[in-house]
Order: sequence, then C-alpha cells, then structure tokens
Amino acid sequence: MRIKDKKRFIIACAGLAVLLIIIIVVVLVGFNAKNTSAAAADEKQNALATNTQETSANTAVVNTENETSPVADPVASSNEAGEKVSEKVGEGITQVVNKNHSISADFKPDDLVSVDLPSTRDTQLREVAATALTGLFGAAETKGLELFCCSGYRSYETQAELYAWNVETYGVEGAELVSARPGMSEHQMGLAMDVTSASAGFDLLESFGSMPEGQFIKENAHKYGFIIRYPEGKTNITGYAYEPWHLRYVGVDVATDIYSSGKTMEEYYGVN
Repeated sequence: MRIKDKKRFIIACAGLAVLLIIIIVVVLVGFNAKNTSAAAADEKQNALATNTQETSANTAVVNTENETSPVADPVASSNEAGEKVSEKVGEGITQVVNKNHSISADFKPDDLVSVDLPSTRDTQLREVAATALTGLFGAAETKGLELFCCSGYRSYETQAELYAWNVETYGVEGAELVSARPGMSEHQMGLAMDVTSASAGFDLLESFGSMPEGQFIKENAHKYGFIIRYPEGKTNITGYAYEPWHLRYVGVDVATDIYSSGKTMEEYYGVN
C-alpha cells in the first residue's frame, strides 16, 4: 500500500474509532440518565406512598378519637365540666348544683341516713351532713331555741312533682324563684335541709330570718359546716328568692370562708 493510501486508511480508522467512542459515550450517558430518572421516579413514588400512609394513620387517629369522644348532651356536659374543673365548681360535698349545673336523674347518695332530730316529717340526709346538723340543733338548744327539720333528701321524681305543683300554683316565672327543676336541686344531693320552728308556724317563711331561730342559724351555721344557700339580696346570682331556712352542708372550712366573705357559692367558686 502506498504511503498516501496508508495515511488515508489511518485517518479513516481514527475517524471510525472516534465515532465509535462518541456513540459509546452517548449510549452510556443515555443509560445513566434513564437510570437516574427511574431512581428519581421510584423515590418520588416512595415519598408519595409514605405521605399517603401517614395521612391514613392520622385519619385513623382522628376517627378513633371521634369514636371514643362522642358529643355529650348539655346536662352531661355540664356535669363533666363540674367534675373536671373542681377548683371552680367544687367536688363531693362542695359541688355546685344550680340552674346551670345539674345532676343526673338517677343520682342518689349511697350514705343516706334518717335524721333523728325534731322534724315536721320523716326525712334523710347524707351521714356527714346529718351528724353536723345534730351538732347545730344541739347548740341552738343550749340557747333555749328549738329547731325542726322540714325537708331533707328528695329524689329526682319527688322534685319533679314538687316543681310541677309550684308551676301550677305560681306559674313558671313564680316557680323558678322558689323551686328547683328536677336535677337542679341540692336536696337530691342529700346535703340540704330546710329548717323551721314553732315561732314560724312550722312553715317556710322569709320572716324566719328575723326570728331568734333564724338569727341563730345565720350566725352559727357555718361553725357546723352549713351555709344559708340563698341569702337575701342575691337572687340575681343564685336565681332563687331569699330562703333563710335552706341550709346547705359544705364542710366547716368552706362554710366559714363563704360566711366570712359574704359570698354565695356561685361567687365563691366563680361560676354562674
């Protein structure tokens, strides 16, 4: 082969080699790009799957919470609130029961006892309140005063009958001032006692508050754990007319605090 032909042959071979190299490079680059795209796609798919799982898990948690936390009825809600925020509405013997804080229809104290004191009728109280009331009656007797129990524990059904009678007698507006709706009466708690005296004709009268027996109760009830639950001039707060005969047991410490402050239970606990 002539030198000139050899040069052409070498140049051609070199050109083919370069072309082959370029083709190989292009193929490799394309292959890597394809793998990279596939990897990115897989990563994106995995991320999407993870987010979907997390969303499903969160939805399941929300659904579980909704299933285990049904919306309660208004009365139950007020009762639960009263139990959870005990520093505001009290608990146990200091629980606030009024027009806005109810107790269930089936509630009945399990420690009721018959009150062995002068009474206009047979009546009951929770044992701790009955013991304290015995002390209060005894203290009154040492002053030459005789007190009588008039009405202690009342069941939900009894309160419903009494409220209905008051509505029939005084109308709804009048009844609301002197009688609690069923489920809203402290008497159902077994911690309230209406008291009277012979000088009051064994009746429940506002004038009882100015009688010696009423004055004694006003000045001494707290020493035995009782408060006058519906004091004079507080109707706009308690929702009830003045009842100097209605005693509510809350324990000596709380009763003394309330007596000294001149507040109602609502004011004392900061609730409506």
